[in-house]
Amino acid sequence: METLWLVVLGTLTVGYFALAGFDYGTGLLLPFRRREIALQRMNPFFLGNEVWLVAAIGVLFAAFPRLEGELLSGAHSTFTLVLAGLVLFMAAVQLRLWWWLVFMGALMVSVGWGLFLAHLLHAPWPVAFVMPVLFAVHGWVFQARRWKVFPVTALLCALPIPLAFSSIDVTGLMAHNDTLGLLAWVAIPIIPLVVLVQWSIVAISSR
Repeated sequence: METLWLVVLGTLTVGYFALAGFDYGTGLLLPFRRREIALQRMNPFFLGNEVWLVAAIGVLFAAFPRLEGELLSGAHSTFTLVLAGLVLFMAAVQLRLWWWLVFMGALMVSVGWGLFLAHLLHAPWPVAFVMPVLFAVHGWVFQARRWKVFPVTALLCALPIPLAFSSIDVTGLMAHNDTLGLLAWVAIPIIPLVVLVQWSIVAISSR
């Protein structure tokens, strides 16, 4: 049961970075592209992509109630940067605010996630800028409709996640087996459905 929930959390987290990565990449590229067209191409997806993050946080709180403290330890300012960037990015896109606010939100989120991964890996802080670069490349592939390359850049955006989380020992940080078993009845039908719907949307848009 513990293995199942590790797989669920990993799938949701990897899915978030693989799909939401092109949203942030689009935001990072706005100074260099035709902004209205770029935002129009991204707009149908970005709220759906954030569902992966919401679901991952839900799983984290429900199945790994003590892991939150482990992750936040020494990284409160980094999470503040990520959350502030998420709010700014989503508000700026939905309200069609100035393009530079979308850019700033995407930059804050991507750098924040990079700093968080550097923190987990005990790597020097310049490693944080790997994430904005990966997101920007992913965003360019999405905007250019290079669908054959899209799975590759999605994988590159998601690859740092299992590397970072492999450094965390989750022993004793998970919920009781009875709780995990009860939650499994909810997760087993919902998680595959989320994956199917999200990738169907991407497939339809590629036509």
